[in-house]
Amino acid sequence: MSDLSAVANATLFHDENKDLLARMLEQALEQPLVPMEPAAAKQYMEQVAQRTASDNSTALTLFQMVQMSSSESTYVMRVALFDNQQAMGLDIMDAENGQFFIPEACPVCQLAAPTLN
Repeated sequence: MSDLSAVANATLFHDENKDLLARMLEQALEQPLVPMEPAAAKQYMEQVAQRTASDNSTALTLFQMVQMSSSESTYVMRVALFDNQQAMGLDIMDAENGQFFIPEACPVCQLAAPTLN
């Protein structure tokens, strides 16, 4: 598990990627969101990420929950990290009421090169 934490810290949580993740959340919130039960949202969105990885001839490195704030609220977004240094926003949970949502289309961003420590 510590290896996955190191991967997340070197990629998703790296300072250069924080703005990208914030934009990913904003893109997701701008589209229609479908409410879904937590377990169903997780299963469905992880299947979407697996299919996206396969379609792009890459592999999934990890799924990570990321807490972010928008101008109105705080959210937790499940993010898929791919081997090709891209991240894909998946389901979103409103941290205030615990409701899960899935976006109409999942935003993808190219991450900055990972740091090596």
